[in-house]
Amino acid sequence: MVGEPDVLGNLIARYLDRLGFSGRLRKQTAVMLWSEIVGPKIAEETEAVRIDGDALVVKVTRAPWRHQLTFLKGELLAKLNSRIGNGIIKDIRFI
Repeated sequence: MVGEPDVLGNLIARYLDRLGFSGRLRKQTAVMLWSEIVGPKIAEETEAVRIDGDALVVKVTRAPWRHQLTFLKGELLAKLNSRIGNGIIKDIRFI
């Protein structure tokens, strides 16, 4: 009995991978983790709204914030990919 949940988890992961869903699920994780990754100050001014291809689309409350976040994009992208897997999200678009 020991290890059965792990075996079942691996089976489900392989099945999702075969169906092509595992990559999409990892990308969607970026939306769910956005606030945690960027911290409370940025999270207060932004909302991760969707995945578009390989890009995370983030709604920003005001233009000055959008401008500032453009300069932080590389750092935010690195933090994001370190959590969900390198190269999963290739861009962040601020709208």
